Amino acid sequence: MYIKNQTIVLTYRLIYIGLCGYGILRHLSVSDSIRNINMLSYFTIQSNILCFLVMLASAIHTIVCILKDKELKYLRALSFFRGMAFLVITITFFTYSIVLTQTGFTMGNVTTHGLTINDLFVHYMIPIMTWIDFVFFQPKPSFKKLDPIKWLGAPFLYFIFILIRGKYFYTSKTLVGIKRYPYYFLDVGTYGYLYVLRYAFIFLIACIVMGYVIWLLDFSMGLFYTKLTNIRNRLKDKLRIEEK
Repeated sequence: MYIKNQTIVLTYRLIYIGLCGYGILRHLSVSDSIRNINMLSYFTIQSNILCFLVMLASAIHTIVCILKDKELKYLRALSFFRGMAFLVITITFFTYSIVLTQTGFTMGNVTTHGLTINDLFVHYMIPIMTWIDFVFFQPKPSFKKLDPIKWLGAPFLYFIFILIRGKYFYTSKTLVGIKRYPYYFLDVGTYGYLYVLRYAFIFLIACIVMGYVIWLLDFSMGLFYTKLTNIRNRLKDKLRIEEK
């Protein structure tokens, strides 16, 4: 079951885009390029940017539906990236909630044990709004069985990016103030590759499990909706026959 009223869908998605964009901008600076480089290296910010772009594309799709006055199927690419965005923002939520909050982690230079407004936007609000969009506004089923494996491309590329960045770009004298590794569990320089790879393996398993939970929810809700639609159609046909 999902809401088909495209005006409601578009209104929600425009609000989402505004809040997501605002949450990202709160972490950036017009004048501080070092801060921007640091912030853009966080998986949190990259996952929020992906969600912003995917929701922007989804809103455009909704506008087209309104203009044509009919419900249109998502393009395969849009469905795929909606699933990928759903996975990475879910990773962001659980990593922050379970792993990072215990360490006083913050995406800045000052350690804090309290929840900041910035953290509220990118670690909680956008994940929750993404889940709401999936449950209430996305046609189902939308994902293919192998999609959860393919979605792993996003966290894998991030992992490779951080290792390369930490090894080769951190040493540049022109980049004073750049954090070598944005997360302690990726800090090869301090803990070594074995420690980091152990964490990477745990995250890989967690990502696969989360990906298939998303796929299963999508499939199950789609199956339920199809059965419910069939029952309604049978009841309508029965009423028509009785009226005759």
